Amino acid sequence: MKMPLLLTLFSLVGPLALSAQNDLRSVEQLPIDRFDEYQANTFPPYPWNRMGKNANGLTLSLSPDAESPFAGNKETGKGLLLKDETTSAGKNAGISCHFTAPPKGDVYLGFDFQYTRPKQGNGLDAVCSLDDGKNGKALQLHLGKNGKISLRTPSGTLKALTNLEPGIWYHIAIKLSGENAAISVFDFRGAAPNPHQVHVRDWKRLFRTTEKIKPSDAIRRLSFFSSAPDSATGSWMLDNICMAGKVDADRSAWLPFRQMDRNAMYAAKRKVYIYHYPVYTPGWSAQDPGLAWLTRTMLNPTLNLKQDRKGAGTELLYRPYPRPPMNAGLSSEAMKAKEMEQEIRLASEMGADGFICDFHSHPQKNNGQAYFTNNSFALMDAAQKHFPNFKIIPAVYSSSGMSGINGEADKGCSPEKYANSEVVQRVLKHPAALRTPDGRVVFSMWLTERHSVDWWKKVMRILKGKGTPIALLAQFNSTGKLKEFSEICYGMTNWGPREPGRYNWTGSVRPLTKIAAVPIVMQDVRTRGSHLYESQNTSLLRGLWDQAIADKADWAILNTWSDYSEQAMAPSTHIGFVPYDMNAYYSQWFKTGKQPEITRDRLYYCYRRNHFDVKQNKGVKWRVTRGKAYNDIELVAFLKAPGRLAIRVDGKLHTKDLPAGISSFKVPMPKDKTFVPEFSLLRDGKTILSARGRYTVLGEVEYPHMLYCSGIIAENEETK
Repeated sequence: MKMPLLLTLFSLVGPLALSAQNDLRSVEQLPIDRFDEYQANTFPPYPWNRMGKNANGLTLSLSPDAESPFAGNKETGKGLLLKDETTSAGKNAGISCHFTAPPKGDVYLGFDFQYTRPKQGNGLDAVCSLDDGKNGKALQLHLGKNGKISLRTPSGTLKALTNLEPGIWYHIAIKLSGENAAISVFDFRGAAPNPHQVHVRDWKRLFRTTEKIKPSDAIRRLSFFSSAPDSATGSWMLDNICMAGKVDADRSAWLPFRQMDRNAMYAAKRKVYIYHYPVYTPGWSAQDPGLAWLTRTMLNPTLNLKQDRKGAGTELLYRPYPRPPMNAGLSSEAMKAKEMEQEIRLASEMGADGFICDFHSHPQKNNGQAYFTNNSFALMDAAQKHFPNFKIIPAVYSSSGMSGINGEADKGCSPEKYANSEVVQRVLKHPAALRTPDGRVVFSMWLTERHSVDWWKKVMRILKGKGTPIALLAQFNSTGKLKEFSEICYGMTNWGPREPGRYNWTGSVRPLTKIAAVPIVMQDVRTRGSHLYESQNTSLLRGLWDQAIADKADWAILNTWSDYSEQAMAPSTHIGFVPYDMNAYYSQWFKTGKQPEITRDRLYYCYRRNHFDVKQNKGVKWRVTRGKAYNDIELVAFLKAPGRLAIRVDGKLHTKDLPAGISSFKVPMPKDKTFVPEFSLLRDGKTILSARGRYTVLGEVEYPHMLYCSGIIAENEETK
């Protein structure tokens, strides 16, 4: 293989563009950025790119003064400030971001904006542009020209939409649907919003219109820049950029293998279920995703009010991908039904047979327990209506306030109270509940051993007498009660290991129960207590799947789909579709017992956004719960033929020759360095795949971000 070619490749790696020969699309690279993680007085890191020329008197950097009030992050908040004080430069100055085109369908863009103007003249004209990265412009909004928001129409003329006032923050929301752009503008001058409200009520919508635009075949670039002449001066500020597309678009072209027919997957003897935590749903509704509750609260350190999490900064480190808003006019129940239908579609198309879903046996009205119990019932209803082969295993908490691994919760809730719960009876009669061949509902509870075997026996006896017998799938958080529980369990699973290594769950429980259900975990990173378990990039996930397949476990349980406080594997910010696509591959292998043929080369990178010992300006030092932290950058290759992997890290090139199949290549992450990893696959002297990682490694941070972030490199990506 020719090394000069490889060196040339890495000298050229830059913003990604889609090959005209392919139409692979994804929401994975759409920009979602609040700029708060970066250092003040710096330019936003890659994937943001600078536009225009540097000049004295021209400022283009992040500033706390440019923090938008919509979320009010007073602790680490920053926005992009462009200040033009020179009369000889400034035209076309701004930022841009290239990305894989979103799937066909609705596309959303939201951002916050403010502009000022000099004492004389009109000042700057900021332009927001969505285009194909070349000449095809889908949307151009002029912000501030003549004191207005104006749309460039398909004919090329400017159409004034509404007035803008200097010094006022606005939130601008755009939903593209074919040739139509629905544009809304919100004003922040009204009553100060209560950021703890789940729904935005206090921000005044100034304007809404639907306009015709020139549709582009595929949007691949977002830009914000000044179009005023060099002689113009003034400033503008930009914050909280959020794009969204069709998250549940078909993934088959991205996968390195051919998926089996879904009905054949459902018919397989071995099963794959996913733990669905109903607290952190995507929040898909008719509301503006740029003003979402998750963004305003869970990702805002100022509003992180939980003392055991404040040292980590934000309450959550990542979130489900936002979705374009639904059409207005739907009831809240209809919107929730559509949201849950999409959750099931994603899981089903990945290869899952169903969800394990939490309920509360006695939820209090209008509190968190009632909220997520209602979410879980909506999930069951969606399964029954749209996916009859996709089943739900109800996991119903008792009302005991006590916990433990030795039956401590018995004192807090009688078996009679639990078995007679309206919620328990409702889930057991629901058609979407998973049933054994003899008609029993497969039933569960996380931390099953919080109640004693005798307590469970009484519950099972009462339920059988009511004509709703259960088959207990125990979810253990310990291993001391396995033999004791063997007399009542239909199946046994565990919350799972958190570090790579041999984990003989199948061998341990197979003599004790009918169903040996092995847990599958990607990583466990918790802001509460600022601690993590070292999964060593994707080693934990791949290793557990390898063991489940080799041990011929009966079921695989993915922990979890949506518990963002510990570990989640649904399509999400930072982790993208990497765990999703890997789970799709291994699920088919697990179910069939035959490794799927790799028909397409695919690369999956995985690394943290900072070294474990990064210089941090705020918060506490994170700790590893067991063992030590690793600081590796990993490239996992699914290769249809032998090839050479290459990773460039802070100017240093690492290569490794690998056979066909699945291989992992890891290189160390340097400390105190800011850089963008670059990845490549070469074969016979030719570059097959190449791309930068979408996450800049930061040498200095506000709060550390200890989640392993990941992304996919497919053959349709090329350098410019």
